[in-house]
Amino acid sequence: MSAQTAVLYVQGDDDPTRHALTDREDLLVYTAATQSEANDVLGSARVDCIVCPHARSDGPSGRRLLERLTTSHPGVPAILTSRDPDDDLAAAVAAGAATEYLPLGIWADPAARLGERITHHADARVTSPNDQTLGGLLATARELMTTRRPASIASVVTDAAVDILSFERASVWLVEDVTALAAVHDAYDDPRTLALAAARPDDHDWQSTYDAGEEPVGRVYENGEPTVIEHDDCALMFFPLGDHGVLAVGADGVDAIDDADVQLAEILAANAAAGVDRARREQTLSLYQTVVDNVREMMYVLDERGRIVLASDEVVDASGYDREDVLGAHVSRFFPDDGLERGTELIADLLEEDDPNATRTYRADALTADGDPIPAEIELSVLRDDDGSYQGTIGAIRDISDLLAAEAERDRERDRFRSLFEHLPDPVIDSSFQDGEPVIDSVNPAFERVFGHDETDVVGTPVNDVLVPNEDDDELADELDARALADENVSAEITRSTADGDRHFLFRGIPYHVDGDDVHAFGIYTDITDQYDREQHLQVLHRVLRHNLRTDMGIVTGYLDQLAEDLEDPDAVGILRHVIGRAEDAAALADKVHQLEQVIRKDSTFTTGPTNVADHVRSLADRLRDTYPDATITTDAPAEAIANADERLDLAVENLVENAVEHAQRPDPVVEVLVEPNAAGGVDIVVADNGPGIPDHERDLLTGDRSVSRVEHGEGLGLWVVSWVARSLGGTVSFGDPDAGSEVVLELRAP
Repeated sequence: MSAQTAVLYVQGDDDPTRHALTDREDLLVYTAATQSEANDVLGSARVDCIVCPHARSDGPSGRRLLERLTTSHPGVPAILTSRDPDDDLAAAVAAGAATEYLPLGIWADPAARLGERITHHADARVTSPNDQTLGGLLATARELMTTRRPASIASVVTDAAVDILSFERASVWLVEDVTALAAVHDAYDDPRTLALAAARPDDHDWQSTYDAGEEPVGRVYENGEPTVIEHDDCALMFFPLGDHGVLAVGADGVDAIDDADVQLAEILAANAAAGVDRARREQTLSLYQTVVDNVREMMYVLDERGRIVLASDEVVDASGYDREDVLGAHVSRFFPDDGLERGTELIADLLEEDDPNATRTYRADALTADGDPIPAEIELSVLRDDDGSYQGTIGAIRDISDLLAAEAERDRERDRFRSLFEHLPDPVIDSSFQDGEPVIDSVNPAFERVFGHDETDVVGTPVNDVLVPNEDDDELADELDARALADENVSAEITRSTADGDRHFLFRGIPYHVDGDDVHAFGIYTDITDQYDREQHLQVLHRVLRHNLRTDMGIVTGYLDQLAEDLEDPDAVGILRHVIGRAEDAAALADKVHQLEQVIRKDSTFTTGPTNVADHVRSLADRLRDTYPDATITTDAPAEAIANADERLDLAVENLVENAVEHAQRPDPVVEVLVEPNAAGGVDIVVADNGPGIPDHERDLLTGDRSVSRVEHGEGLGLWVVSWVARSLGGTVSFGDPDAGSEVVLELRAP
């Protein structure tokens, strides 16, 4: 509607063809180097034709760029150019990539030829709007179908008036209730005030509000009649949008608006009125637009006869058909009879619904061009016209192959878990937390057998009401419940009431979540009553043994010392001294038993972690030199050697050195303690001496090559302490060459 034909030339290079077009007075040339810049031009100015060379130095090719631009601006003709003819480009344009393909190299004056084609397409756009513009209006109508808010509809309409119908300016005023209006504009006292909802261009001096009946907008709204107002330099047309507002469009020049412009503007106004009228129902249809724009989803639209009128690229790609084979085809081509029947039933249900936003979802196989079924979930909604008549269906398809596989795996896991739950020999409770307290949901047969409660009698009952035997255990039970509720796995030794009286259990609580934040927990009860009783008995026996053995041996050695002083026979004194040594060994044995108990007891307070082994060895060697002044004890250790260890390491090293000194069988024993990193990232502690070596049967007992029996139990407990400390720390014990003396290697792992 301007005297000049507006051209958008998309090319970043210094193109002589573009310069030639710019020099023409009948053309108004806009330039853009990228798709983003091109969209900015198309969104802010009237453009009669787009031109883009296929060969571009940056970004997508001209063909790909025009495909994108014509998709978003279908009403604007587009010309794809190249220097030499190219059959592939010609085929792409014929398939809809652009309006025309023009190889410029075959023309004597390429710029002149390009200018002619630009003028031709611009004129055709004005004189034959049905061929060039109705596609854009159709796209706008579809967008209006998926736009939920009246203010958003107003923006769509003004954009279409400028970008598709080529008016120089456009605006929409809407009437809304006070609450809705205040969400977008300032609050107005009169709900029949028409407020400016959208305008193009943004800086045009439109009046922001009109009262009903106020000229010209309020008058058009009140009487419902279109109105044309001519000024010296422009012409304005006002169209009522039903009971919802007014659309105004304008063109430069009094004669710039012809009958075709009026008809197209009326179509746009009618679509806008219907869009606002159906805004509430469009909330559901907006889901369709979102899904169509999402590359991971598939979307299609059927007319009232069940034929596909619109399909996303994802639907076409998944079907294996060409697009022209999909559009216009009946939906029965793509679904088996049972899926088609189910979909038809759901559409009938939707048509009986009073809620226009209602949807239905079902599962069915979708058939590809090769006949292969694709498991799919289809969400259906219906399209209605203004009087509620059925106009078609929108379907959103999701490939659920992975979902079905996951569900099948879930079912298998559930079956396996149920089998484990039912056959686990330990009692198990499945509970859910209600007001911070675990309530029984189900129990396994072992629970019924051990605790003597039928599942039907305890389901829905708090766990502690069923199992906690007395008030003294309430505090521990509450603590365990609180930790499980805080998503912490818990473990504790507890006493609970059973069918056979109170028994001791190792309780393990494992929390898990269902339905968002709801906390559930499995409680597993392992009966350790027999082990508990044995441990109690052993602790008593050990304490009695240690106390009585050390006390009695102290008395024996005291009497023997007195007796040795009274004896004069050297042989008798020698025998007596030997007996005293064995008594002292027996007393020392009680200390070793106590050390073993420290290593293996369940309630050990030791915590392993990164430890500087070298410091421990050096400190221990200094103390042992005072204990064994006749022995030579040397150390070779770096400043720092970090391994996984704790205080029990001192017991192991002390026993190794003590064993080397006492079994050296010479008056000047030499013990070397070496600390060095090992290949696994941990630390080796090597204790070697100049003694006779460790007997083979002792080695075999500690390495497990020979079992412990009543007659083969080792000469002492020192090496057992070393072996059990190593295992407690996650390490190992090995032995060197016995012919070279005693050499024991304590290997500690990395922290």
